[in-house]
Amino acid sequence: MSLLLHQPSEPASDTASDSTAEPAPARRRPVTFLVLPVVVLVVLCLAALAFGARNVDPATTLEALGAFLSGRGAEAAADIDSAAALSRIPRTLTAVLVGAALAVSGVALQGATRNPLGDSGLLGLTAGASLAVALGLGLGMPSGLAGVMVLAILGTLLAAVVVYTVAAAASRMGGTGGAPGPLSLVLAGAAVTAGCTAATNALLILSPAVLERFRFWTVGSVARTSLEDAAWLAPVIAIGILVVLLAAPGLDALALGDELAHGLGSRPERLRMVLLGATVLLTAAATALAGPVVFVGLLVPHALRRFRPASTRVLVAGCALWGAVLVVAADLAGRLVIAPQEIHVGVSTVIIGVPVLLLLLRRKAVSL
Repeated sequence: MSLLLHQPSEPASDTASDSTAEPAPARRRPVTFLVLPVVVLVVLCLAALAFGARNVDPATTLEALGAFLSGRGAEAAADIDSAAALSRIPRTLTAVLVGAALAVSGVALQGATRNPLGDSGLLGLTAGASLAVALGLGLGMPSGLAGVMVLAILGTLLAAVVVYTVAAAASRMGGTGGAPGPLSLVLAGAAVTAGCTAATNALLILSPAVLERFRFWTVGSVARTSLEDAAWLAPVIAIGILVVLLAAPGLDALALGDELAHGLGSRPERLRMVLLGATVLLTAAATALAGPVVFVGLLVPHALRRFRPASTRVLVAGCALWGAVLVVAADLAGRLVIAPQEIHVGVSTVIIGVPVLLLLLRRKAVSL
């Protein structure tokens, strides 16, 4: 009898030890996903203002930033070091916006298509923006940043409409109703990507003048935008992120499949439309600001999921912050590696993202 009474006490003690060990990671999650990236982002932004072709000491950097925030930027610009720090504010702000937009668009798209390795290129959005810019330049439209912004937004929206229409038609032909499923969306996106890429390459080959103008945009860069451009698209990016945050709880139901999501009271078709609409907004704004920047929407959500966030909203917020950290770090590294020349952020994100993603995939394979 004593043995019978004693045996349950050992599992109970193990359970107690597990229960005491389990809350520790849970307490660290908000720090990992929200507090830590804010601290890292602030430090990186200050470093981005201080370092470049001309390095600025920390005191002058803080003085220049304070003058800018108080509206005395013109006075501070009289000093060469202060002017150098002030000139880097637009590109730093652009890097923050682009990183947050692409990372959140990636997690929204992955949730909508139920594909953990999806990003904005999966549905042909970036390819549509590139084709629209190439066509606009070929037709003689203004090549300034404002014109490129309009072309990129129109191309992204048109690609999204084509993908959704084709996927919905395929679903109706397959007898699954008019709402496109994840597989039909992925296949339609792959087809649109291939078609837009082929059309863009053909246009560039046939028109060397377009190639000469297009090549400066096709390599993602945050160095071409002004403060007014970033301020113009910042509300668009904020709205897109807010929409994904509000729709985040539905991603958990959507991951179970449309039938189970219906049983739980969710509306997967409407939720998928909302997520894809937010993805279009975020991708179009980011592409218009910096051109095609890849790997951010693919890498950041995939990396953060390994830390098992407490909720989907925490994951979305963490993606916004860590995406901004990644792009600011990539831009800063691109300026320092071969200074005074620089590597554009569209290239440096690939240089950083490829080995990190391969490392994540290798660890996942080993754990299996």
